[in-house]
Amino acid sequence: MVASSYPSHADEDEWVYEVISGDNLWNLAEKYLINTSFVPRIQMLNRISDPLHLEPGSQIHIPSRWLATSSTVAKVLTLQGKAELVEHDTGKVSELHLDSLVMEGDSVHTGANSSLELKFVDGSTLTLMENSQLTLKNMVVFSNTDMTNTQLELQEGRLETKVAPKTGSASQYKISTPSSVTSVRGTNYRVSAEPFSRISRTEVLQGGVAVSNQGKTREIPKGFGTLTSPNQAPIAPVELLAAPDVSAVPKVLEQLPIHFSLPPLSDQQSYRVQISSTADFTKIVFDQKSQTADIRGRDLSDASYFLRVRRIDEHGIEGLNADMPITVNAKPEPPFLLEPKPDAGVTEERPVFQWASQKDISNYHIQIARDKAFKQIVLEQRQLDDVKFAADKDILLGNYYWRVASVDEKNTDGPFSDAQAFKRIAQPPVLDEPDVSDESIVIRTRATAVPGQKYLFQMAKDEGFKELLINQEAAEPQLKVGAQPPGTYYIRVKSIDRDGFVGPFGQVQMLEISDNGIYRWLLLLPLLALIAI
Repeated sequence: MVASSYPSHADEDEWVYEVISGDNLWNLAEKYLINTSFVPRIQMLNRISDPLHLEPGSQIHIPSRWLATSSTVAKVLTLQGKAELVEHDTGKVSELHLDSLVMEGDSVHTGANSSLELKFVDGSTLTLMENSQLTLKNMVVFSNTDMTNTQLELQEGRLETKVAPKTGSASQYKISTPSSVTSVRGTNYRVSAEPFSRISRTEVLQGGVAVSNQGKTREIPKGFGTLTSPNQAPIAPVELLAAPDVSAVPKVLEQLPIHFSLPPLSDQQSYRVQISSTADFTKIVFDQKSQTADIRGRDLSDASYFLRVRRIDEHGIEGLNADMPITVNAKPEPPFLLEPKPDAGVTEERPVFQWASQKDISNYHIQIARDKAFKQIVLEQRQLDDVKFAADKDILLGNYYWRVASVDEKNTDGPFSDAQAFKRIAQPPVLDEPDVSDESIVIRTRATAVPGQKYLFQMAKDEGFKELLINQEAAEPQLKVGAQPPGTYYIRVKSIDRDGFVGPFGQVQMLEISDNGIYRWLLLLPLLALIAI
């Protein structure tokens, strides 16, 4: 039988065993304890009068330090980048690989842009982030039970762990940092440790975590976090920030380095952005903390990935995750667009498009559309061997966008270049011979068929139009100015569309007025017109 029991030391971890038929202290000691010498101590601790006859259903309290154990190992389940192992016994440093085994007492170090996942004997897993250092202080299984004792020490860096539900009261899973100890029996949570400030943070995603420091323990429930500083108790639980809205992030990233925007941040907040090649985020290829909503990263290979974003509050506590699949499709890179230049006006009915040549490119793919989203494509051509394309049909007046994609020698289509705008415009206005009298000069141009168009008339004393006598807009295709003294004048005109687009000047005309009022009207050479523009 078992009388009232008590632990041997205050707050000591213990295993509570429920007696079944046929049990006695001797066979229990042989099966579960370090050796049978603990029988008298178990009898005294639990105040058992007859060690050979135990009452089925009664409970026996056994300090876990008296239980027989055997050491276990952790296995590297996934690895991204580089990580090193420092052996406890010899101090030997070696590189970790997939399926490498980590022994009790060993330390693991991850480098920049690296992460690894460890799996423990009870099925628990831990993902160690970049630039982190973790020591596996204790990893044992209690003999003839499913109970384990895993005690880890995070010297610096960050980790996320998923702890398998624990069976048996002696089971433990603890992570210590320079300023905290977390204890759980089955949960999903994150722990971080700063090397210089020695500040630690814990964020609970599932279950609950007990965080202790300086003799004070805080119970942190799901969806909350805490911060622990040296010589201070953990702060009261802080609710984790809600997952951010990532719906505006492009599902396909077509530029390198990667670049996208997130919703604006509130004061004292920041973002944690991660990209993983696996949906469970055990192989993290990009991990960045950003003070702004403008996210820029490093080059990534073309592939399918998973994006994870969370906000960080003023305590540095990281919030709930927003996850989404993304694809990087940035190679081969698109060519640089040359002609027409951005927002240029094009007068040719069948414009010529030109872009820069690239190495190791088989052909090109061009699209011309009415809209920037390229839903209204008016012209498209694939498998272009040249870096120049002349439109094979007339393009009507109006606003357009064009873009080009490269296709490599493996016939892999790359992303399109950024859409570049141009405007198909009418030919520049042509000046007609003016009416010159003693009172005025009426300058005329041929009216265009573009509704709402205005005209800018200029008259100058020099061919370069630096000494402007007239610089005036008119709603009609003519302008009346006052009579001018004898001399040589240069006149030109250009159109202004209703949307504000300003076309090029037409060819320059020269007006010569003699002393007797006789004038000559001359068309200057095209070269002069180009200089004047």
